[in-house]
Order: sequence, then C-alpha cells, then structure tokens
Amino acid sequence: MEKNQIETQVAALLAEYGYNFDKDDYVNIVDFVQHLGFIVGNAKLDDAEDGFLAIQTSDMAKDGDRTSNDKIIGVNAKRSLDWKRFIIAHEFAHSVLHYKTGEIYLHRENKKGKGAEENDADYFAAALLMPKESFKRLYAKFKNDGLNDTAICLQLASIFKVPFDSVPRRISEVF
Repeated sequence: MEKNQIETQVAALLAEYGYNFDKDDYVNIVDFVQHLGFIVGNAKLDDAEDGFLAIQTSDMAKDGDRTSNDKIIGVNAKRSLDWKRFIIAHEFAHSVLHYKTGEIYLHRENKKGKGAEENDADYFAAALLMPKESFKRLYAKFKNDGLNDTAICLQLASIFKVPFDSVPRRISEVF
C-alpha cells in the first residue's frame, strides 16, 4: 500500500478517536484499540515472537441479525513498554490492512526478514504512534532549540513512548 494512503487512513482513525493534531502528542494505543473493540493482553510467547492478532466473527443472536468480532491482540509479556506499544500498533495495522470481513484471521509473524505486508504494518504502526503533523511540529521545535540529532531522537522517543530505533526511521519517512 502507498505510504500516503496509510497516512490518510491513520489520520482518519485518529480524528475519529478524538486525537487533536495541534495539541496531542502521545497516543494511548491500548485505549485506542480497545475503543475499536479489541482485547489487549500480555502473552507468554517464545523470546523470538513479539505478538499476535486473532479475529473471529461470531453470531450474537439466534436470528443472525447481529454479529460481533472477537478481536484479540497479544504481546510478548517480556517486551519493554515502548516495544509493547509498537507491537500493539503493528498488530492493529494488520487488522486494518489485511483482514477481510467475515473471515477468521490469525497473524503471528515468525519468519526471518520482512515482506511488503510486514513493512506496511510497521509503517502504519509508526504513523499511528507518531502522527505526522505532531511529529513534524515537535521535530521542528527541537531543531530550532538547537538540539543535535541524537538528542532530538531521544526526546521524540520519550514523548511518543516508542522504541528509540523507530524515531530515525520515522524522521526519514516524514521529511
């Protein structure tokens, strides 16, 4: 998927959630996905695994008029908070980008290397946790304050509560 399409999709989801692009910085990802009907929890996973997404459509009424989605995002309990946030956003991205309504869907990444779907999910997660306009505003402020690149990345990682390594990548994506 094109990056500008992902940015537009993320911006629409954040606006629907009530995110204020002029004032807000931090996105409470757990509250965000719970607002959209997901259950989020720590999972006992192998060290090599980060998380998973499971979606199942089920009937709620005998007449078949109403259905609900059982949507679960599990994150490796051993990961740090910033990585858990990114994993949740990444797994949510798969639900938006790759899930087709009415099917049972399970995503659990266990391959070496990343294909296009994984790269799109990473991009989506970064756009969700570090919204473009807020990110650009803060980056410009820190640049104007005379901070060097490392200090800017540290500040942005702290504000957005994301892994440090994701910040330079987001900088290259946004500018």
